[in-house]
Parts: sequence; structure tokens; C-alpha cells
Amino acid sequence: MFKQGRLTVVEEIQRFFRQVCSEAGRKGVIGFSSVDKVRLLPEQRQYLQAKLNVLGSVQDITAVSLGLLYHESEVLAIPAGWRGKPETDDCWDDYARAYHTVNDALNRVAAILAARFWGVAEQATVAGWAGKVKHVTEYFPHCVSHRAFAEAGGLGWRGRHGLIVTPEDGPALRLATLFIPGSVSPEPRELAGCGDCRACLDVCPVLHKGGDYREACRRRINGLHLRAEVCGICVRVCWERIRSRQA
Repeated sequence: MFKQGRLTVVEEIQRFFRQVCSEAGRKGVIGFSSVDKVRLLPEQRQYLQAKLNVLGSVQDITAVSLGLLYHESEVLAIPAGWRGKPETDDCWDDYARAYHTVNDALNRVAAILAARFWGVAEQATVAGWAGKVKHVTEYFPHCVSHRAFAEAGGLGWRGRHGLIVTPEDGPALRLATLFIPGSVSPEPRELAGCGDCRACLDVCPVLHKGGDYREACRRRINGLHLRAEVCGICVRVCWERIRSRQA
């Protein structure tokens, strides 16, 4: 673990992350992993290698996974069960607006940390593409998988819905990734896993059918016409199950 003054860089990043999370009014989670040990799609690996060229000829690079959590009221704006479309009297768009708010805050946090620790930040999401692409695979050459780095960094486990499930708040968070020079080992965390829970599959016909759920989800959110490219049905039911475990 490399040093910066009296604190390790990891400790300094954690301290600073807590500070900027507090200023953003959000709870956050953070994890560390080696870039080389994370499996990405070939096109994502190529995208990342081009992005990391600005760091020069650094041999070891650490991925810092950053997560900001939704507020409870924002999660509860998601319908509690399956709906084919929004209704005039629901508050589903409150969750959609929060999606933009959390992404914006996360991008600011990642940019601040990148400037402070000589790194490079990958934004929280590639927005505005759901209705412009013909298939979800068209996203892949233009981004990295935040979920892959978050899983490697111990933020949570990969749920049956494909999202990262944190012990703190289930999948009710947004992710970004910071890349910094140097090498660290992830701190092990005790993660419960999904066990026999199938709540997300039971509530969502898209997930229940199996197959290429990512493309099916893209079509689903494109058809909802909310203020953001979101659905969230599986997020809420999973969040509720995690909360019930904590009770």
C-alpha cells in the first residue's frame, strides 16, 4: 500500500470521499481493486486502455469504485410492483429526477478526487443513448463496467438482476470509477449474497424471461418515457429485502 505523507493514499482517499459525500448530502461506499484483475469485455478494455494513456507508463493502476446512495424517499418513488407504464398520479419521475441528481453529484466527487490524487475519472453513466442505439451492445465501446470494478472492490455482490447489491442499501446507488497510479489490495468484506431470494425475478417479467436482459431492459426503459433512462422496479424490491434483513 503506497504512502502519501503520514496517511496511506487509501486512507486519504477514504477520508476525502467521506468529506465530499457529506457536502453532497449523500451516504457513500468506496472500494479498491487492481485494474489488471478485473475482467472487462474486449471493447471495454480497449476503451479503458486509451483512457489511461494520460497516466503515462505506470505499471500498476488501482480502480477506486465510488458509490452514492439514493435517499429512502427517492427509492419509494418507484412503484412497489410491476407497471407497464407510468400513471398520471404516481411519483415515478421523482426517482428519475433523483437518478440525474445522484449522477451529477457522483461525477463531481469523481472529478474532485481525480484532480487531487493524480487520477482519471470515468463518469457515472453514458446518458441519452437508450433511444438512439439499436442494441445495448452499442454502448460497450464507449464505457467501462462500473459494476465489474465495484464487485472486485468489495462494494457488493452481483444480484440476480445484474446490479451490484450492497449490504448498506441493496442496489439503490449509482457508481463511478476513479483510476489512480499505484497498487493496493481490496479489503475483504463479508457479503451475504442473494441466497434463495428471487424477488427481482418475481416482480419483473423482463428478468424472469432470462436471456439478454440488458437489451430487454433498454427497450423497457426507452418505452417508459420517464425523465431519465430508468425503471427501478427491481431496485425497490431488492432494497426492501435488504432493509428487512437489517430490521
